[in-house]
Amino acid sequence: MLKISILFPRENPPQNHAAVNVEGDALPEYGQVWVWDMFYAQIAHGLAGSDVLHVLREDLELWGVNMSSKIFQPFEHIRSKGHLNLKPGFSLLNEFGENTASKLVLEVAAAPKEMPKVRVVEGEDLEPQLRAAAVVALGQYFIDQNELFAKELPLHILAFRKFYGDVAGPEESSSIDDAPLFAIQKALEYFNSVAQSPTH
Repeated sequence: MLKISILFPRENPPQNHAAVNVEGDALPEYGQVWVWDMFYAQIAHGLAGSDVLHVLREDLELWGVNMSSKIFQPFEHIRSKGHLNLKPGFSLLNEFGENTASKLVLEVAAAPKEMPKVRVVEGEDLEPQLRAAAVVALGQYFIDQNELFAKELPLHILAFRKFYGDVAGPEESSSIDDAPLFAIQKALEYFNSVAQSPTH
């Protein structure tokens, strides 16, 4: 079992900073993108139809479009140019201690040979802006930890955009499971096509 806590400070507005605390079993690198996908799909469903989700999707999709053209560039070059910052004006900080105002907690359970299962166990009733910021915070945390995640995430974000536009909107309960599966499939198809191509 893995527990991920996303903490927000006692400041105004609180959604510009967050801290991420991870406890429990280590998550394999390939599992990080699945956990983020599942979390994004759950939050998007909960925020469906809201201006907050519209802004979150705009921010993520703009980053995804810009970053998708850079995934084969040297990683340190990408980092030095600031392309790994998921949202302008947002940053991860260390623990806030007594200045922590609110938090959202995920539990990740993984059985052998199965994809992890993700569940929000605390913070489902946080204000919409904080739930949206938690998606950004978890993505930024994994980007900072894992080069593979940073290069795969843009493809997943763009696959989510296609799913929500062409298959089912976030208001559909089926999207909670189907959107992440669609994103995994599309990213895999892309990398397979690149591997078979003589040049990128």
